[in-house]
Amino acid sequence: MKISLLTDAPKYNLALMKISAYHKAQGDEVMLNSPLFPADKTYASVLFDWNKNKFMADKYGGPQFPKTILPQYIEELRPDYDLYKLDHSLGYTFRPCYRKCDFCLVKTFRQPDKNHHSIWEFHEKKFKDICLLNNNTFLDRFWEETFKEIWDADLRLMEHGFDVRVLDDKKAEALKKTRFRGRLHFAWDRMKDEEVIVKKLNLLKEYEIIARFYVLIGYDTTIEQDLHRCQVLINYDQVPYVMPYTKKPIVKKFKNFMNSPAHWWHRRDKIHYAWDNYCAGIKTKAPDLKQESLFNL
Repeated sequence: MKISLLTDAPKYNLALMKISAYHKAQGDEVMLNSPLFPADKTYASVLFDWNKNKFMADKYGGPQFPKTILPQYIEELRPDYDLYKLDHSLGYTFRPCYRKCDFCLVKTFRQPDKNHHSIWEFHEKKFKDICLLNNNTFLDRFWEETFKEIWDADLRLMEHGFDVRVLDDKKAEALKKTRFRGRLHFAWDRMKDEEVIVKKLNLLKEYEIIARFYVLIGYDTTIEQDLHRCQVLINYDQVPYVMPYTKKPIVKKFKNFMNSPAHWWHRRDKIHYAWDNYCAGIKTKAPDLKQESLFNL
């Protein structure tokens, strides 16, 4: 059989990697993102809502079709890493997140299970890096087992965010011990979490952990509140990175202000002064970023 796999996922798609592994094991020919491929069967996994009607397929899945899950005999397969020519392992040790945030799609997904899984269900020994797709690793009561497996295999952890709100000394020690490929990530999504976030920022400072913090904007906060959250993170030597919820012009402008390589927000002692200058079109001398340890993470 000829199998066509279609997706709008910008990097990789784990479900399609497992479907590919299944069909290749049957001797089928598999093609990725080749709409003109004369396939006998086509699967489409759709990430973004504006692409929901983009693909013609026999089977649909992904975040835009949250009720669809893989059959268990496919779910249990090791991914086909050749499909995307990846240089690292990819998978879940724990899928659920019990936060149920209004702005997040995870709460709508039908998770295959709520069990803890070993990295060896999907990790390839030839790889030195591993990417966990867990929605909230620290809510797994066996999270320490995951870290121990990563340490024992001498792996680097990549592209993974942690829930800073549940951080404690034991978890901070584990993060400090772990090698990362790229930056460690946390998030500060809601103003109502400020008290607990500041408490955890102090814990990060104690353990000398510097991370990138995703800051949700354009959902239920004002620009003033967004500036405040970013300033607090900067005060604790953390790196804010804003994540827009809407495409409103002011939200887009604030994203460009914070996330631009020019680092506008680092041009004044206080971020709101830099924002005022940015809005007024005032250009100030850019800092010498090579001298700023904050950017050498």
